[in-house]
Amino acid sequence: MRHSIAIASAAMALAVGANQAQAESKGYIISNWAPAMNNFDESGCPEGKNPTIAEITAYTLKNQGMPADQIAKIVTPQGVNRQAVGDRLVMRGNKDGQAVNAYLHPLSAPDPKIKLEMNKEGFGFNLDGKVGPLDYFDPLTKESGVDNAAARVFGCFDRTRGTLEQPPGNWSYRWTHYMEGNSWLLSIDNHSDRPLDFKNEEKVTVTFYRGHQIPMMNSAGYQRDVTYTIDPNSELKTLTKFKGKIKDGVFMSERTPQFRMIASSRVQPVFDFKSALMRMTFKEDGQLLAFVGGYLPIKMVYFPFGDYASSAESAGGMDVVGVYHALQRNADSDIDMVGKTRTRISQTYQLSAVPAYLIEEPKEPAGTRTASAAGR
Repeated sequence: MRHSIAIASAAMALAVGANQAQAESKGYIISNWAPAMNNFDESGCPEGKNPTIAEITAYTLKNQGMPADQIAKIVTPQGVNRQAVGDRLVMRGNKDGQAVNAYLHPLSAPDPKIKLEMNKEGFGFNLDGKVGPLDYFDPLTKESGVDNAAARVFGCFDRTRGTLEQPPGNWSYRWTHYMEGNSWLLSIDNHSDRPLDFKNEEKVTVTFYRGHQIPMMNSAGYQRDVTYTIDPNSELKTLTKFKGKIKDGVFMSERTPQFRMIASSRVQPVFDFKSALMRMTFKEDGQLLAFVGGYLPIKMVYFPFGDYASSAESAGGMDVVGVYHALQRNADSDIDMVGKTRTRISQTYQLSAVPAYLIEEPKEPAGTRTASAAGR
C-alpha cells in the first residue's frame, strides 16, 4: 500500500514539475556492482589457478606437523574428511605459541603465497600518474599505468574471476542477496533548467543514494522506470558525489579525495575509496555502464572472505589466509606508521544501472516531494 502511494506521489510530482524543467536530473537504480575483472581466458594464470580446499587442507596439515600418511587418509581423491580435519583449518594461526583463529588473525598463519593474475590488460584508472610493472593497460580507454592491484590478487581464484560481460559469480551472488533488503540509487544532474545532454555537458554531478524499497524485478532483470524513495539518513548521503563533465558521450569525474558507500557484510561493510575516480557511458537503451576506482582499506576488502571463514574455503575455493597476505603484500597506498605497512589497495568496481524515478521523503511538516526523472 505504501509503495502504491509512493508511486502515485511521484507521478503527481512529475506531472506538476513537467513544465518546471524537471528533466535536468535523471534517476537510476544500480542493478549490479562488482569488481572489474578481465579474466577472458586462462593466460592470466600461467602457473595455474590457486589451490582449492583439498590442497589448502593438505598443506595446512603438513605445516602443523601431521605425517603424510595421515594426511592422505584425510585428503583423498573423493574429497576432504571434514570431521577428521575438525578445527585445524580455523585454528591454524599462532600467536605467542597459542593456536588462534586464522580468519580473525590471518597474519598469524604462514603466507601460502597465492598466485597472482598476470594479464597485461585490465579495467580502471591510472591513480598515481605512474606506469609500474604490475599496472594494467585499459582496453577500453587505452590508458596505461592502470592501478587495480586487487584484480591481481583475485584473478586466479575461480569464484572471483570474471569479465566485463560476466562479472565475478561470487560477487554477483552476494549482490543479489544483499539487494533483497536494499537498493542503491544514482542520480545525474547538470545544474541547469534544460534537459541533460548525454553527449556533452560541462558541469555534471553524479550522486549515489541508498533506497528504501527493494528492487522491483521482472523476467529481464531489474524493471525500468520504477519509483524508489531515497533514504534520508544523512550518514548515507555523505561523501557520495562525483563531479565532472560529459564529453563525447562519456562522463569522466574529477578526482575526489573520498567516496563512500555503506553496504553490508554480504558484500563489504563499507566501500571507502580514497583518491577516487568515476567513468560512465550511456547505452542506447538508456542503461548505464560505469567504473569507480580508488584505494580501499585492505581490511574492508578482506572482510567478507574472513567473515565467511571456512565456508569461503570449502564452498568458495578461496585460500582466505592467502588472500589477506596477498592484499597486504600488494597494497599500494597509505602507510601504517606503527607497522610500517601499506593499508590500502587499488581496486576498480564496475556497475550497471537502469532508469528509475527517485523521490525524497517529505520533510516535517509534510511538504511537496521532489523527484528525479527516470534516465533516458
